[in-house]
Amino acid sequence: MNATVRTTLLTLIGLAPGLQTAEAQGLYASLGIVLATEEVDASSSGVNHPTRCDSLLYSDASAVPADPACSDNTVRPIVSGSYDLGNAITGSVSLGYAWERIRIEAEFLSRSHDGETLLFVTPGDNPALQDKVSEWSPDNPPSHGVSDFSSRQLFVNVIYDFRGDGAWTPYVGVGAGLARVRSNYTAEFQRRTLADGYVAAAGGNPDQPEEWQLSAAGSISLLDTRVSDQAFAYQVFAGVERSLRDGVSAFLTVRWSAFDDVTDDDVWTTVRSHRPVQADGVTPFAAGQLFEDVGGFAASVGIRYEF
Repeated sequence: MNATVRTTLLTLIGLAPGLQTAEAQGLYASLGIVLATEEVDASSSGVNHPTRCDSLLYSDASAVPADPACSDNTVRPIVSGSYDLGNAITGSVSLGYAWERIRIEAEFLSRSHDGETLLFVTPGDNPALQDKVSEWSPDNPPSHGVSDFSSRQLFVNVIYDFRGDGAWTPYVGVGAGLARVRSNYTAEFQRRTLADGYVAAAGGNPDQPEEWQLSAAGSISLLDTRVSDQAFAYQVFAGVERSLRDGVSAFLTVRWSAFDDVTDDDVWTTVRSHRPVQADGVTPFAAGQLFEDVGGFAASVGIRYEF
């Protein structure tokens, strides 16, 4: 997140108690129903060697290749994508204190989204993975997805009411706080079977296949992990409120919120249908998950009660 934006939001919230321009009006509580969208750019990075380098695909360790590609331990993106997580209906609750035109409140929101699954697109900066494009099964092409995405958000908001003589009161606000994000993240790669022509697709001779080609045919590499992290969050919003009777009003709010990057680390579930280790057969096939540009729009309606 831009440091200037963060500093501005926190400064506004910190100065809010000094902004009152009239006698305090008192405490209030709000309940809302929220229709929210969510989007996220997600990626998983790690060390990924060519299939032929995998020592577990050979019965004789001396047959394992030792060329530079098999010892390249550069961490690169393995999968990445931009996901539209879909719409969700959820709720919000807030407790605040109002002055004539200024309000400051603590707000809690909860969101849950189904997610999205995408077909795999080979990144151009990953030569080892790019060399494997021909290996993938045409019947079960590589895919990756984000699912069961949820966030619990706690904001401190500063709100300015444009009070006038009419029944409707427009308002604008900003907020900053913390979000707890949890999500499933998966990636699946299945190789062609021998019947589907794996040996030729892997650059071999079907009449004289190499041992590693026979071992790798039909194998699956799978990442199935749960990402969980806490991130700084911020939002801007605007809305309108109408009094229903003394101390009770209805409101409509439209907001945009975003989170700082969410990160997590895990080990792949399986690699080439064997335990999740690198080509050396020992080092765990680790992956670093990154969720960035997390955020979306939301509209909410609700009731505010003044005490």
